[in-house]
Amino acid sequence: MTTTTINLKTPTTVGIVSTYPPTRCGIARFTASHLEAIRDADPDIEVHVARIVDTPNGAASPPVTMEFDPASAVGLRAAARHLNRLDLAIISHEFGIFGPDDGEAVVELAMTLDVPAITVLHTVLPEPTARQLRITRQLAEMTTPVVLCRSAREMLVDRYGIDERVIETIPHGAHWSTQPPGEPPYRKLITWGLLGPGKGLERAIEAVALLGDTDPPVTYQIVGRTHPNVVRHSGYSYRRGLEQMVRDLGLSDRIEFIDRYVSDDELFGLIRDADVVVVPYDNTEQVSSGVITEAVGIGRPVVATRFPYSEEMLGTGAGVVVDHDPRALAEGIRSLIDDPAAYRRACEASTDLSRRISWRTVGRQYSRLIRDLALARATA
Repeated sequence: MTTTTINLKTPTTVGIVSTYPPTRCGIARFTASHLEAIRDADPDIEVHVARIVDTPNGAASPPVTMEFDPASAVGLRAAARHLNRLDLAIISHEFGIFGPDDGEAVVELAMTLDVPAITVLHTVLPEPTARQLRITRQLAEMTTPVVLCRSAREMLVDRYGIDERVIETIPHGAHWSTQPPGEPPYRKLITWGLLGPGKGLERAIEAVALLGDTDPPVTYQIVGRTHPNVVRHSGYSYRRGLEQMVRDLGLSDRIEFIDRYVSDDELFGLIRDADVVVVPYDNTEQVSSGVITEAVGIGRPVVATRFPYSEEMLGTGAGVVVDHDPRALAEGIRSLIDDPAAYRRACEASTDLSRRISWRTVGRQYSRLIRDLALARATA
């Protein structure tokens, strides 16, 4: 009997198609961490970025090896040629980043790839439009779909008709290690991220007003700049409205806006010093949340409105899921801050969960998938 040994090319080259810093958005931040996690898990995997931008300026520098505008046919062809010189592509997908018409250009890109591809589906909508359904199905046919949680996988199977055998589930990674909670009383709340309509901050501000009987009083930090797309379309009126709401409710001494981009180190310190992370989003359909992931990663309990990702992550006991109502949000917060034993149990559940969602663990899962797809191609 003879044995055939398959020698994979070393290094295996991978191109991630995504937004990337200095773009400031959740997917850009995810991609930066994603890249480093894969590199750390397997030094023989060489990862590059094909960065999505509105206006390429030709000034790309490693790990970005090219920039392209997905709304441009020329840019799409250039991206495909670039990726086809590598061993594998990873498409970080969200309907808003691949141009008009729900980012339909991503399908054209996938169709022109000659190399195996993975699509990380950051958004799986429970009620997609016909076009969104078609885009998602086509990506699942042409690439290996990766979802970030079990509920997204179930939606792809039950509502999109995608074969569960082709779907990979790899969680959103968390940056930081767990930190011990402080001592009671637990009164410090925090929310972070780019500000804009849909974040539910009005709901959270009302909830703080409803907690006015706590002694000592609850304090709340809202960390982050206004989303640049919101600034582009309506200036800073949204933030000014929130600030006026705080003044009208007499909460200026209890609610602090940190209106700037904060470094990862500073953000880590702010979350570590907080007691409860509040995620008051309007959205009822989200299948990922970097804020919940990072909060759990650091070992802090979360009080969040109800959506698929919050239910799945916090259903472990790592926090409380509530209806989209200020009173429900206030009561969810109160159930933790007024009960030290409940608070400690939630911290313990967050700590247990954090071990499964660290970027180190996630990087190993992606490196195995990359190797499996590369091997399948080599043996085809």
